[in-house]
Amino acid sequence: MRSARHRQLLAVAAALLASALAPSSAGAATPITEYGPVPSSLPIGGVCEVEFDHSGKLWVEQYLSSQVARFDPATGQFANFSTPMPLSVPGGMDLDASGNLWMPQVTGNSLLRVDTTDGSMAELPLPWANAFSPQPLGLPLHSGLGLANDLARGPDDALWFTLGGLDSIGRYDPVSGQWSKYRVPGEILGQVAALFGIIKPGPGRTVVFDLPQLNKVATLDVDTHVFTQYTMPTPASFPVGVRTASDGTIWVGEALGMKIARINPATGQITEYPLLGAGGLLTSILDGLGVGSIGNPLPMPGPIAEASDGNIYFSVSFPALFGLGNQIARFNPVTHEVRMWSTPSSASYPCDINVHQPGAVWFGLLTTNRIGKLDITAT
Repeated sequence: MRSARHRQLLAVAAALLASALAPSSAGAATPITEYGPVPSSLPIGGVCEVEFDHSGKLWVEQYLSSQVARFDPATGQFANFSTPMPLSVPGGMDLDASGNLWMPQVTGNSLLRVDTTDGSMAELPLPWANAFSPQPLGLPLHSGLGLANDLARGPDDALWFTLGGLDSIGRYDPVSGQWSKYRVPGEILGQVAALFGIIKPGPGRTVVFDLPQLNKVATLDVDTHVFTQYTMPTPASFPVGVRTASDGTIWVGEALGMKIARINPATGQITEYPLLGAGGLLTSILDGLGVGSIGNPLPMPGPIAEASDGNIYFSVSFPALFGLGNQIARFNPVTHEVRMWSTPSSASYPCDINVHQPGAVWFGLLTTNRIGKLDITAT
Protein backbone atom coordinates (compact mmCIF):
# COMPACT_ATOMS: atom_id res chain seq x y z
CA MET A 1 0.00 0.00 0.00
CA ARG A 2 2.75 2.42 0.98
CA SER A 3 4.67 1.69 -2.23
CA ALA A 4 1.56 2.18 -4.32
CA ARG A 5 0.83 5.45 -2.54
CA HIS A 6 4.35 6.69 -3.26
CA ARG A 7 3.99 5.79 -6.94
CA GLN A 8 0.68 7.65 -7.09
CA LEU A 9 2.20 10.78 -5.54
CA LEU A 10 5.17 10.63 -7.90
CA ALA A 11 2.84 10.32 -10.89
CA VAL A 12 0.83 13.36 -9.77
CA ALA A 13 4.02 15.38 -9.20
CA ALA A 14 5.35 14.40 -12.62
CA ALA A 15 2.12 15.42 -14.27
CA LEU A 16 2.10 18.78 -12.51
CA LEU A 17 5.72 19.43 -13.46
CA ALA A 18 5.10 18.51 -17.10
CA SER A 19 2.09 20.81 -17.17
CA ALA A 20 4.09 23.66 -15.66
CA LEU A 21 6.99 23.25 -18.07
CA ALA A 22 4.86 22.92 -21.20
CA PRO A 23 4.59 26.26 -23.09
CA SER A 24 1.01 27.47 -23.30
CA SER A 25 -0.69 30.19 -25.28
CA ALA A 26 -1.32 32.11 -22.07
CA GLY A 27 2.26 31.80 -20.85
CA ALA A 28 3.67 32.71 -24.26
CA ALA A 29 2.21 36.21 -24.16
CA THR A 30 4.84 38.85 -23.54
CA PRO A 31 4.66 42.65 -23.55
CA ILE A 32 8.22 42.81 -24.91
CA THR A 33 8.87 43.39 -28.61
CA GLU A 34 12.34 43.07 -30.11
CA TYR A 35 13.68 44.93 -33.14
CA GLY A 36 16.73 44.10 -35.19
CA PRO A 37 19.30 42.81 -35.36
CA VAL A 38 21.00 46.19 -35.28
CA PRO A 39 23.37 46.52 -38.27
CA SER A 40 26.94 45.99 -37.15
CA SER A 41 30.40 45.35 -38.52
CA LEU A 42 30.78 42.51 -35.98
CA PRO A 43 28.55 39.52 -35.24
CA ILE A 44 28.00 40.99 -31.77
CA GLY A 45 28.22 44.77 -31.86
CA GLY A 46 27.71 45.27 -28.14
CA VAL A 47 24.30 46.98 -28.14
CA CYS A 48 23.81 48.62 -24.75
CA GLU A 49 22.48 52.13 -24.12
CA VAL A 50 19.67 53.66 -26.18
CA GLU A 51 18.72 57.35 -26.23
CA PHE A 52 15.92 59.29 -27.98
CA ASP A 53 16.81 62.45 -29.89
CA HIS A 54 14.50 65.45 -30.21
CA SER A 55 12.86 64.05 -33.36
CA GLY A 56 11.87 60.77 -31.71
CA LYS A 57 14.60 58.63 -33.28
CA LEU A 58 16.34 56.14 -31.03
CA TRP A 59 20.15 56.12 -31.02
CA VAL A 60 21.86 52.85 -30.15
CA GLU A 61 25.36 52.47 -28.72
CA GLN A 62 27.45 49.53 -29.99
CA TYR A 63 30.58 49.51 -27.92
CA LEU A 64 32.21 46.36 -29.33
CA SER A 65 31.94 47.37 -32.99
CA SER A 66 32.59 51.07 -32.18
CA GLN A 67 29.44 52.16 -33.99
CA VAL A 68 26.30 54.13 -33.25
CA ALA A 69 23.02 53.23 -34.91
CA ARG A 70 19.85 55.24 -35.41
CA PHE A 71 16.46 53.51 -35.24
CA ASP A 72 13.19 54.96 -36.45
CA PRO A 73 10.37 53.42 -34.37
CA ALA A 74 7.81 54.58 -36.95
CA THR A 75 9.38 52.72 -39.90
CA GLY A 76 11.55 50.11 -38.19
CA GLN A 77 14.54 51.25 -40.25
CA PHE A 78 18.13 51.39 -39.00
CA ALA A 79 21.05 53.56 -40.08
CA ASN A 80 24.55 52.85 -38.80
CA PHE A 81 27.51 55.18 -38.25
CA SER A 82 31.09 54.23 -37.36
CA THR A 83 33.17 56.26 -34.93
CA PRO A 84 36.24 58.02 -36.41
CA MET A 85 38.57 55.83 -34.32
CA PRO A 86 38.38 52.03 -34.65
CA LEU A 87 37.96 50.15 -31.35
CA SER A 88 36.99 53.37 -29.59
CA VAL A 89 34.37 51.69 -27.32
CA PRO A 90 31.64 54.37 -27.29
CA GLY A 91 30.05 54.65 -23.87
CA GLY A 92 26.83 55.97 -22.30
CA MET A 93 25.05 58.80 -24.11
CA ASP A 94 23.07 61.97 -23.51
CA LEU A 95 21.88 65.03 -25.44
CA ASP A 96 23.12 68.57 -24.90
CA ALA A 97 20.83 71.60 -24.85
CA SER A 98 21.14 71.94 -28.64
CA GLY A 99 20.12 68.35 -29.33
CA ASN A 100 23.55 66.97 -30.16
CA LEU A 101 24.29 63.46 -28.93
CA TRP A 102 27.40 63.05 -26.77
CA MET A 103 29.26 60.02 -25.47
CA PRO A 104 32.73 59.14 -24.20
CA GLN A 105 35.12 56.97 -26.18
CA VAL A 106 36.47 54.72 -23.45
CA THR A 107 39.69 53.67 -25.16
CA GLY A 108 39.98 56.87 -27.19
CA ASN A 109 40.36 59.21 -24.19
CA SER A 110 37.90 61.59 -25.78
CA LEU A 111 34.30 62.73 -26.01
CA LEU A 112 32.35 62.18 -29.22
CA ARG A 113 29.71 64.61 -30.51
CA VAL A 114 27.14 63.21 -32.96
CA ASP A 115 24.94 65.45 -35.10
CA THR A 116 21.56 63.69 -34.87
CA THR A 117 20.40 65.16 -38.18
CA ASP A 118 22.97 63.34 -40.31
CA GLY A 119 25.14 61.17 -38.01
CA SER A 120 28.31 63.20 -38.57
CA MET A 121 30.79 63.05 -35.71
CA ALA A 122 33.49 65.14 -34.08
CA GLU A 123 36.03 64.00 -31.47
CA LEU A 124 37.15 66.15 -28.56
CA PRO A 125 40.27 64.71 -26.87
CA LEU A 126 40.26 64.79 -23.07
CA PRO A 127 42.94 67.17 -21.81
CA TRP A 128 44.23 64.60 -19.29
CA ALA A 129 46.07 61.28 -19.36
CA ASN A 130 46.76 61.12 -23.08
CA ALA A 131 48.99 58.10 -23.57
CA PHE A 132 49.27 57.45 -27.29
CA SER A 133 48.36 59.58 -30.29
CA PRO A 134 49.90 58.68 -33.66
CA GLN A 135 47.53 60.92 -35.61
CA PRO A 136 50.48 62.88 -37.03
CA LEU A 137 51.34 59.61 -38.79
CA GLY A 138 47.95 59.64 -40.43
CA LEU A 139 46.43 56.94 -38.22
CA PRO A 140 43.04 57.63 -36.59
CA LEU A 141 44.18 56.15 -33.27
CA HIS A 142 44.50 57.79 -29.89
CA SER A 143 44.27 56.50 -26.35
CA GLY A 144 44.73 57.46 -22.76
CA LEU A 145 44.15 56.52 -19.17
CA GLY A 146 41.01 58.55 -18.43
CA LEU A 147 38.64 55.61 -19.09
CA ALA A 148 35.56 57.81 -19.36
CA ASN A 149 32.62 55.40 -19.67
CA ASP A 150 29.32 57.23 -19.15
CA LEU A 151 28.07 60.77 -19.65
CA ALA A 152 25.08 62.81 -18.50
CA ARG A 153 23.84 66.34 -19.00
CA GLY A 154 23.80 68.05 -15.62
CA PRO A 155 21.43 70.71 -14.28
CA ASP A 156 24.00 73.33 -15.35
CA ASP A 157 23.70 72.11 -18.99
CA ALA A 158 27.30 70.92 -18.90
CA LEU A 159 28.32 67.36 -19.75
CA TRP A 160 29.46 65.34 -16.74
CA PHE A 161 31.25 62.02 -17.18
CA THR A 162 33.03 59.29 -15.26
CA LEU A 163 36.83 59.16 -15.27
CA GLY A 164 37.58 55.77 -13.73
CA GLY A 165 41.22 55.85 -14.72
CA LEU A 166 41.73 59.08 -12.83
CA ASP A 167 39.43 58.33 -9.87
CA SER A 168 37.52 61.47 -10.84
CA ILE A 169 34.39 62.95 -12.37
CA GLY A 170 34.89 65.13 -15.45
CA ARG A 171 32.97 68.12 -16.77
CA TYR A 172 32.84 69.72 -20.23
CA ASP A 173 30.91 72.86 -21.12
CA PRO A 174 29.90 72.57 -24.81
CA VAL A 175 29.26 76.34 -24.99
CA SER A 176 32.52 77.66 -23.53
CA GLY A 177 34.69 74.62 -24.29
CA GLN A 178 35.95 74.57 -20.70
CA TRP A 179 37.14 71.30 -19.12
CA SER A 180 37.25 70.47 -15.39
CA LYS A 181 37.72 67.37 -13.28
CA TYR A 182 37.04 66.62 -9.65
CA ARG A 183 38.73 63.87 -7.69
CA VAL A 184 36.30 61.59 -5.87
CA PRO A 185 37.24 61.54 -2.16
CA GLY A 186 38.55 58.14 -1.10
CA GLU A 187 38.23 56.50 -4.51
CA ILE A 188 40.99 54.07 -5.40
CA LEU A 189 41.34 51.70 -8.34
CA GLY A 190 38.41 53.27 -10.16
CA GLN A 191 39.76 51.77 -13.36
CA VAL A 192 38.89 48.30 -12.03
CA ALA A 193 35.19 49.10 -12.34
CA ALA A 194 35.51 51.73 -15.09
CA LEU A 195 33.26 49.89 -17.55
CA PHE A 196 30.53 49.80 -14.89
CA GLY A 197 30.81 53.50 -14.05
CA ILE A 198 27.37 55.06 -14.52
CA ILE A 199 26.49 58.76 -14.08
CA LYS A 200 23.03 60.33 -14.31
CA PRO A 201 21.26 63.58 -13.35
CA GLY A 202 20.91 63.60 -9.58
CA PRO A 203 18.50 65.19 -7.12
CA GLY A 204 18.47 68.99 -7.12
CA ARG A 205 21.65 70.54 -8.50
CA THR A 206 23.67 67.32 -8.52
CA VAL A 207 24.77 64.43 -10.66
CA VAL A 208 24.68 60.91 -9.20
CA PHE A 209 27.07 58.06 -9.95
CA ASP A 210 28.08 54.62 -8.71
CA LEU A 211 31.35 53.48 -7.15
CA PRO A 212 30.91 49.70 -7.43
CA GLN A 213 34.42 48.78 -6.28
CA LEU A 214 33.83 50.79 -3.08
CA ASN A 215 30.23 49.58 -2.57
CA LYS A 216 29.04 53.19 -2.68
CA VAL A 217 26.82 55.62 -4.53
CA ALA A 218 27.72 59.32 -4.61
CA THR A 219 26.40 62.69 -5.71
CA LEU A 220 28.35 65.77 -6.80
CA ASP A 221 26.89 69.26 -6.48
CA VAL A 222 27.50 70.96 -9.83
CA ASP A 223 27.77 74.41 -8.21
CA THR A 224 29.74 73.82 -5.00
CA HIS A 225 31.55 70.66 -6.21
CA VAL A 226 30.82 68.98 -2.87
CA PHE A 227 30.60 65.18 -2.90
CA THR A 228 28.16 63.17 -0.78
CA GLN A 229 28.68 59.41 -0.52
CA TYR A 230 26.36 56.62 0.55
CA THR A 231 27.66 53.19 1.56
CA MET A 232 25.31 50.36 0.66
CA PRO A 233 24.20 48.31 3.70
CA THR A 234 24.97 44.98 2.01
CA PRO A 235 28.74 44.35 1.79
CA ALA A 236 30.16 43.88 -1.71
CA SER A 237 26.74 44.50 -3.26
CA PHE A 238 28.35 45.99 -6.42
CA PRO A 239 25.98 48.89 -7.16
CA VAL A 240 25.93 49.32 -10.93
CA GLY A 241 22.65 51.07 -11.59
CA VAL A 242 21.67 54.55 -10.34
CA ARG A 243 18.81 56.87 -11.27
CA THR A 244 16.88 59.69 -9.63
CA ALA A 245 13.10 59.35 -9.29
CA SER A 246 10.58 62.16 -9.60
CA ASP A 247 10.39 62.55 -5.79
CA GLY A 248 14.15 63.14 -5.57
CA THR A 249 15.06 59.74 -4.18
CA ILE A 250 17.89 57.73 -5.72
CA TRP A 251 17.28 54.14 -6.85
CA VAL A 252 20.15 51.68 -7.04
CA GLY A 253 20.63 48.26 -8.63
CA GLU A 254 22.88 46.08 -6.44
CA ALA A 255 24.05 43.42 -8.87
CA LEU A 256 25.88 40.99 -6.60
CA GLY A 257 23.66 41.77 -3.62
CA MET A 258 20.64 40.79 -5.77
CA LYS A 259 18.71 43.72 -4.31
CA ILE A 260 17.51 47.13 -5.33
CA ALA A 261 17.80 50.05 -2.93
CA ARG A 262 16.23 53.44 -2.33
CA ILE A 263 18.33 56.33 -1.00
CA ASN A 264 16.64 59.33 0.59
CA PRO A 265 19.15 62.18 0.13
CA ALA A 266 17.28 64.36 2.65
CA THR A 267 17.90 61.92 5.51
CA GLY A 268 20.64 59.64 4.17
CA GLN A 269 18.43 56.61 4.86
CA ILE A 270 18.99 53.61 2.59
CA THR A 271 16.26 50.96 2.25
CA GLU A 272 17.08 47.70 0.47
CA TYR A 273 14.60 45.34 -1.18
CA PRO A 274 15.82 41.75 -1.70
CA LEU A 275 14.92 40.16 -5.03
CA LEU A 276 16.06 36.58 -4.52
CA GLY A 277 13.38 34.14 -3.41
CA ALA A 278 12.45 30.56 -4.27
CA GLY A 279 8.97 31.47 -5.48
CA GLY A 280 10.14 34.36 -7.60
CA LEU A 281 13.02 32.37 -9.01
CA LEU A 282 10.80 29.44 -10.02
CA THR A 283 8.18 31.76 -11.49
CA SER A 284 10.83 33.57 -13.53
CA ILE A 285 12.18 30.29 -14.91
CA LEU A 286 8.74 28.98 -15.86
CA ASP A 287 7.69 32.29 -17.40
CA GLY A 288 10.85 32.29 -19.50
CA LEU A 289 10.19 28.77 -20.71
CA GLY A 290 6.67 29.88 -21.56
CA VAL A 291 8.02 32.35 -24.12
CA GLY A 292 10.79 30.00 -25.25
CA SER A 293 13.55 32.02 -23.59
CA ILE A 294 16.22 31.02 -21.11
CA GLY A 295 18.97 32.88 -19.27
CA ASN A 296 20.67 33.33 -15.93
CA PRO A 297 17.70 33.19 -13.53
CA LEU A 298 19.46 34.99 -10.65
CA PRO A 299 17.93 38.45 -10.11
CA MET A 300 21.10 40.48 -10.55
CA PRO A 301 19.86 44.01 -11.29
CA GLY A 302 21.69 46.58 -13.38
CA PRO A 303 20.52 49.92 -14.79
CA ILE A 304 17.34 51.15 -13.10
CA ALA A 305 14.83 53.98 -13.62
CA GLU A 306 11.35 55.23 -12.79
CA ALA A 307 9.00 55.01 -15.79
CA SER A 308 5.91 57.04 -16.66
CA ASP A 309 3.62 54.80 -14.57
CA GLY A 310 5.55 55.60 -11.37
CA ASN A 311 7.02 52.12 -11.07
CA ILE A 312 10.74 51.30 -10.96
CA TYR A 313 12.10 49.22 -13.84
CA PHE A 314 15.49 47.56 -14.10
CA SER A 315 17.43 45.15 -16.27
CA VAL A 316 18.31 41.59 -15.15
CA SER A 317 21.06 40.06 -15.13
CA PHE A 318 24.21 42.09 -14.56
CA PRO A 319 27.22 42.50 -14.59
CA ALA A 320 29.02 40.89 -17.52
CA LEU A 321 30.98 38.36 -15.47
CA PHE A 322 27.73 36.88 -14.17
CA GLY A 323 25.32 38.14 -16.80
CA LEU A 324 23.51 36.54 -19.72
CA GLY A 325 20.14 37.11 -18.13
CA ASN A 326 17.02 37.68 -20.19
CA GLN A 327 14.62 39.77 -18.14
CA ILE A 328 13.24 43.23 -17.49
CA ALA A 329 11.75 43.71 -14.03
CA ARG A 330 9.25 46.08 -12.41
CA PHE A 331 9.17 47.09 -8.75
CA ASN A 332 6.13 48.80 -7.29
CA PRO A 333 7.46 51.30 -4.70
CA VAL A 334 4.13 51.29 -2.82
CA THR A 335 3.30 47.57 -2.62
CA HIS A 336 6.91 46.33 -3.08
CA GLU A 337 5.64 43.79 -5.59
CA VAL A 338 8.19 42.57 -8.16
CA ARG A 339 7.25 41.36 -11.65
CA MET A 340 9.69 40.12 -14.30
CA TRP A 341 9.28 39.56 -18.03
CA SER A 342 11.56 37.45 -20.19
CA THR A 343 12.81 38.77 -23.51
CA PRO A 344 11.93 36.70 -26.58
CA SER A 345 15.68 36.12 -27.11
CA SER A 346 17.54 33.78 -24.77
CA ALA A 347 20.56 34.96 -22.76
CA SER A 348 19.99 38.38 -24.30
CA TYR A 349 21.69 40.42 -21.54
CA PRO A 350 19.48 43.54 -21.31
CA CYS A 351 22.20 46.14 -20.91
CA ASP A 352 20.55 49.49 -20.23
CA ILE A 353 17.06 50.98 -20.12
CA ASN A 354 15.44 54.19 -21.37
CA VAL A 355 12.16 55.45 -19.88
CA HIS A 356 11.80 58.75 -21.75
CA GLN A 357 8.88 57.57 -23.90
CA PRO A 358 5.61 57.49 -21.94
CA GLY A 359 4.09 54.03 -21.70
CA ALA A 360 7.27 52.16 -22.64
CA VAL A 361 10.68 51.02 -21.49
CA TRP A 362 13.31 50.68 -24.22
CA PHE A 363 16.58 48.79 -23.80
CA GLY A 364 19.55 47.30 -25.63
CA LEU A 365 20.17 43.55 -25.87
CA LEU A 366 23.91 43.06 -25.85
CA THR A 367 24.41 39.46 -26.97
CA THR A 368 21.66 39.31 -29.58
CA ASN A 369 22.39 42.74 -31.12
CA ARG A 370 18.79 43.85 -30.83
CA ILE A 371 16.78 46.50 -29.07
CA GLY A 372 13.69 45.77 -27.03
CA LYS A 373 10.55 47.61 -25.98
CA LEU A 374 8.45 46.75 -22.95
CA ASP A 375 4.90 48.07 -23.38
CA ILE A 376 4.04 48.96 -19.80
CA THR A 377 0.43 49.73 -20.75
CA ALA A 378 0.00 46.01 -21.52
CA THR A 379 1.37 44.76 -18.19
